[in-house]
Amino acid sequence: MKLLGFERRWLLLVFETILPASDDPRFPQGALELGAGRYLDSLLRTAPSDFVLGLRLCTWLLMFTPLFVLRRLRTFESLSAGERAELLERFTRSDVYLIRELPMLFKTAACLGVCGLPEVQRRIGIHPVDATPPDWAAGDPAVPRLPVMSEERR
Repeated sequence: MKLLGFERRWLLLVFETILPASDDPRFPQGALELGAGRYLDSLLRTAPSDFVLGLRLCTWLLMFTPLFVLRRLRTFESLSAGERAELLERFTRSDVYLIRELPMLFKTAACLGVCGLPEVQRRIGIHPVDATPPDWAAGDPAVPRLPVMSEERR
């Protein structure tokens, strides 16, 4: 099952909101710079259709929640990066289980890809570090090769 182009763009925006570039030397690049688009394409090709359908439905739900939660005529996509992060954080405090777990679903999906990169594993302290990158990133010149972090910076 595939996502439509705008649904794919929405989901990548969610991944970038969850895993943004930061000043922290362990995560200087965000999800998009680390190849989340290619990972998502691979995930959509190989994941069971019910998983993709669930991801699609959750993405639609998230996109239109500012209308109801913030009472503003806006979509998730039109919010600032800070507002998007705050909305996801607000979801974690919901009394409704599905809403409360929505950010965890997105975080899990994003981290399964980005944290599969050996360079990222090394930087954030995942051990053991994979010897090779995942298939979606292997040999891809678009996926950056991060410099190895020195021992004193870890």
